[in-house]
Amino acid sequence: MILACPTCDSRYDVSSYAVGQQLRCRCGTVMTRPAETKQAALLACPHCGAGVSPSESKCEYCSAELMLKACPRCMSRVFLGYKHCPDCGAELDVAATGTELSEMPCPRCEKPLRARMVGDIVIDECGQCHGLFLDQIAIKRVITDRAKSRADALLGALPRTATTVMPKPGERLYVKCPTCKVLMNRKLFAAGAGVVVDVCRPHGTFFDAGELPAIIDFVMQGGLEAAQKKELERQRREIEREKQGLTGGAIWMPSPGLQASNSSAGGALVDLLFSLFG
Repeated sequence: MILACPTCDSRYDVSSYAVGQQLRCRCGTVMTRPAETKQAALLACPHCGAGVSPSESKCEYCSAELMLKACPRCMSRVFLGYKHCPDCGAELDVAATGTELSEMPCPRCEKPLRARMVGDIVIDECGQCHGLFLDQIAIKRVITDRAKSRADALLGALPRTATTVMPKPGERLYVKCPTCKVLMNRKLFAAGAGVVVDVCRPHGTFFDAGELPAIIDFVMQGGLEAAQKKELERQRREIEREKQGLTGGAIWMPSPGLQASNSSAGGALVDLLFSLFG
């Protein structure tokens, strides 16, 4: 069973916990392992939407295999395949981080990261180098929701002084994820942002001091949309060059990579977010 913190939405695997047993989230909230709720009388198939009894293992309309799971927030029973709980709207595909989190080391200087709440987001902050580690939930809230109150809260709580991190002789430029200890990927956040971040796709993103405020400013000022338009224009020019390069009356067909360029603006933005944090 996965349980979501009601304050910061961090997810924990509480399968080994007894009903009524408590655990403390990294944001400080104390949670109690609830009992599973009774199954609803009728559920909807996540593939075709037909009504299906929760006791069925296959949809009789589309023959899709069905498996029940519990919503991590409200404990309602839903079929595996739903993106959001139909009862409370919670996102269902967020991975659990294990049980109660032990103290995590800073990826940059290995000092302990301290969790704190800023508005409705929990951040893990290093007191020495002021680096920040944000999990996937926090990243998506900052980038996709773009609530002004949330952005103002973060900008008011974080130092804006940028720190240029240069590795010492013999040290690697790449740093390890504080959760899984695997080397993180370094990626340019977006064209025009001027910020390279360290990303662990399963667990989160590490920002050196000053990087997250710079990205928040970039996102809130429409930088993602501008970067997306530039990328679509680049792909359009590439298609034109391919067309002009053909001779002899050959039938032009876009390459698979260029076919994706015909997606909508919203789709391109989703692709960008998935490439970084999906």
